[in-house]
Amino acid sequence: MTATSQNYLKGFIALTVGACFFLQPGISNAQQPGSIMQQKLPQKSLSPHALESLVTGIAFYPDDLVETILEAAQHPLAVRQAADKPTVRIGGGRFAERVQQFNQTADPSVEKLKQYPEILAQLSDNIATTTLLGRAYQSQPDDVWRAIDKLRAEVDAALQQQPEQFVDASGVPLTGQAAYVAAAGYVAGRYFVPATVSELYTAYAHPHQTTAVTTYHGENVNGTATQTTTSGPYGHATASTGSSATTYTGPNGNTVTGATQGGSVVYQNGPTTVGAGAATTTNTGPQGNSATATGAGIAGTTTAGDTTYFGAAGGGTVNTSNGLSAAGAGQVTGSVQQTQTGANYNTQASGSVATNTGVNAYGSRNTSGSVNQNADGSVSGVRNSSTSVQGTNGYADVQHNSSGTVTGDGNGSYNGSTTVDSSKGSASVDTTAGNGQVSSTVTTQNGSTTGTLGDGQVGQSSSSSRSRQSAGSQQAARSSSQQGSYRSSRQSTASNSRYSQSSSQQISSGLQSMQKNWGQLNQQMNRSSQASAASRQKSQSYSQQRSTSPYSGGSNFSPSNSRTPSSSRGSSGYSRGSSSFGGSSRGSSGRSGGGRGGRR
Repeated sequence: MTATSQNYLKGFIALTVGACFFLQPGISNAQQPGSIMQQKLPQKSLSPHALESLVTGIAFYPDDLVETILEAAQHPLAVRQAADKPTVRIGGGRFAERVQQFNQTADPSVEKLKQYPEILAQLSDNIATTTLLGRAYQSQPDDVWRAIDKLRAEVDAALQQQPEQFVDASGVPLTGQAAYVAAAGYVAGRYFVPATVSELYTAYAHPHQTTAVTTYHGENVNGTATQTTTSGPYGHATASTGSSATTYTGPNGNTVTGATQGGSVVYQNGPTTVGAGAATTTNTGPQGNSATATGAGIAGTTTAGDTTYFGAAGGGTVNTSNGLSAAGAGQVTGSVQQTQTGANYNTQASGSVATNTGVNAYGSRNTSGSVNQNADGSVSGVRNSSTSVQGTNGYADVQHNSSGTVTGDGNGSYNGSTTVDSSKGSASVDTTAGNGQVSSTVTTQNGSTTGTLGDGQVGQSSSSSRSRQSAGSQQAARSSSQQGSYRSSRQSTASNSRYSQSSSQQISSGLQSMQKNWGQLNQQMNRSSQASAASRQKSQSYSQQRSTSPYSGGSNFSPSNSRTPSSSRGSSGYSRGSSSFGGSSRGSSGRSGGGRGGRR
């Protein structure tokens, strides 16, 4: 086997199955009329107490900074990379330039946090808590903001009812921001109870998993599809497995059944996303004949500067019950470069197919073009492509060139030409469009034929289409307004809050609270982790002892579960004489968090 053939077989591991697995249920739904019922199994949500514990580290920042943190927490890997840049020096050249471009590309919310390196460091050092916070905000955004507002209200109440209870190390009552930070710590500490900490640890330790079950019915098709998606603790890797069963009914009542099973993995790392999948589909006809298609694929995309690069490769095999078989492989690469007024793009693709009947073919395609926004609001585009196919039954070469302009009112112009040269003959097609008319000329060895379509109305936007667009925009606006209803309502009533506008004083207070509160929360979660590990070890040891004991056959004893260690108020750091607000830092030690504070 040649090196080129080996490359194609490696590439064979991608496109076919990617399309088969990712699109199969969706295609069934889209192509078949009738009702479609989808049931998404509920994913586990955090309780209000757990959310209140989780937001103790961010609740006391200004609202706009809280929003940025919540968005960034959904990209924990980007947070980690932004906070811990490698110090390895790379020499000059294009490779070093490319690495520098990658390092400069990150999630926008993480980029905003770079102006607050202390906050970014806290999010990175407490990455487990950060990840869990991002998950919670994705699935429970209103609940997260309710928890934040509740904590803030309790701090205000504590300061108003008994301001004298918060004192420094010498017992002198604290005032101003120092009292506020102490009150925030005291309120937060009340939420670090064993049950709540155990809930947070369990939610983080186990992968985040959701399952969707879809049932679809139509005039000629019905079936079900199940997909389970699992994301790892840091959220940058997602695995999916799924299966579907479909029955197609023909006009004579004959049925064809299809079954698909597959899986995929997607990895996201800053500007780079890579996905791979594999699936198998079996279709069985009314006479019992069957065909099984198996394939796999891999695809990826990455952005460096103003250019996005992408690539994919894949392939598959088809085997029938009557002995026919075919194998195919394909790959595609390309890039899109953003310009000031649009984008330039180019792609290269190739593929091959072989059967056990002696029919083989190979093809390649190259495409390039550009899209530009003009000063008058119109959009212009140019496209050129070249396709070549060679096989057992002959060859064909196709060249295409086109250009066009589209205006905002649905009008525009188009000029395109396509030429075909093949072992069966040659032909060309020339098409022009404009002023509501389309004209096309087809030329073959037997002569030319020209046809014209339209009376000046082709391309004109009708009133019905405009009304549909308007209705769609209104529906989208209504849908958007229904999301985050609590957040929207609270923004309109919090204009006079101390959190409504950013201030260096409030950011400093929030950082002190974050350092102390999340430091304690992580300590408790670590203890919960250690207790769980000890419990499992004890259980395993006990089981081994029972298996070797002469009395194990009739024993009904079971090992007692280790209890999660509780956090006493004395160890929380807020009781008089033992509190130390300034000692907390990255994780649980190091960076100064402010003045001392305690509770009388």
